[in-house]
Amino acid sequence: MRDMMGEELRLGATETGFRFPVERLDQAFGSLGFKPVQLSEIDDFHALADSLIDGEIASASDIGRVQQWTRTSLHMRRWNGRPDGFVASIPLSEMGVEALLAGEFGFANARREWVCGPDQRASALLSWGLAGLTPHAQAAALRALLVGWRGFYADVRVYARARTTEGKALMRRLNFEICAYPDGESPLYGSTGFPQKLGDLLLKRTVLGQWEAGS
Repeated sequence: MRDMMGEELRLGATETGFRFPVERLDQAFGSLGFKPVQLSEIDDFHALADSLIDGEIASASDIGRVQQWTRTSLHMRRWNGRPDGFVASIPLSEMGVEALLAGEFGFANARREWVCGPDQRASALLSWGLAGLTPHAQAAALRALLVGWRGFYADVRVYARARTTEGKALMRRLNFEICAYPDGESPLYGSTGFPQKLGDLLLKRTVLGQWEAGS
């Protein structure tokens, strides 16, 4: 633990003066019922993600390691005490973007220099996944993604993958385009700009909408 935190501090020192507003992000996600995932909750998060995402996903320890580095990657919603939705996004450094486009990046093999901690400015955001057990949880997860995107990552490109037909349809709704085939088969999508019309519709009554109206 001490060695990992020491590495984080050394890398963060290269971005003197920058500090990501972690508490404000958590407040924005919290207004939709999503709380930052603590290390003690990683197994619950992993079980939920594994049940909702098609195909194999990274291990709980791999996911927890990235969350420990970034402090902002994992948010989970509980309904009646039971996990029912999540949003997972990873802020990437320039090296992380290069690794992503080369087909080398993933939770399972993530390197510390590929992701950004709170003291490092992100070059891009990887939307690793969002899902919910119910339509209500799914809608909340989408709104949480949009809150994070417009409120905190509006100045960088967002990347995502789609494993299902529904996921590909969501990419179209969010104005994503296929930008690469890192593994030679599965497409990687990149944003072409924030989906303003959909965002205005879904974010008006969120805390982000209140903040924007008051600014």
